[in-house]
Amino acid sequence: MEWREFEWDKAPSMPPGPHKKLKLYVDINIPEPLVQELRSAGLTLHLARELGPASRPDASIYREALQRGLVILTMDSDFWQDREHPLQTTAGIIFIDVPPDKPEKACDALARFYALFAKHYPLDWWKGTKARVYEYGFVLRIHTWEGRISEEEFQLKDSGKLLTRVLR
Repeated sequence: MEWREFEWDKAPSMPPGPHKKLKLYVDINIPEPLVQELRSAGLTLHLARELGPASRPDASIYREALQRGLVILTMDSDFWQDREHPLQTTAGIIFIDVPPDKPEKACDALARFYALFAKHYPLDWWKGTKARVYEYGFVLRIHTWEGRISEEEFQLKDSGKLLTRVLR
């Protein structure tokens, strides 16, 4: 799959109408500095550690986020697996693929992802969508309206160019 420069003028635009602001269900494994940064950015957060026992199975977190209509924010790679957490039924998942002991890098990665994508993608568009955020880019896996799975990777280069390639 070949990389190409992302063409902002050809990006899909949001249909008119009111849209719900992104709301996150923050998994227990998200470091406190990242939680504080998200709060200072004005995002609505529901913290797993405030909503129930600290050690809960992933299935419980997945179910609760779905019932509440919240996008899961996690550093647990299990949530990226469609077999365990089906793409078609998710209310949305953002998996930060940065080691938890590097909260500054995780914060930087999430900030880039938010600026380039998530702030333009309201809550009502996250159903059937997963994002894997890593230090210099992200992968979007989307269950399309046609019933297929689309996966695209984006990388921000030092030059400021956003590159993309289709993975499937």
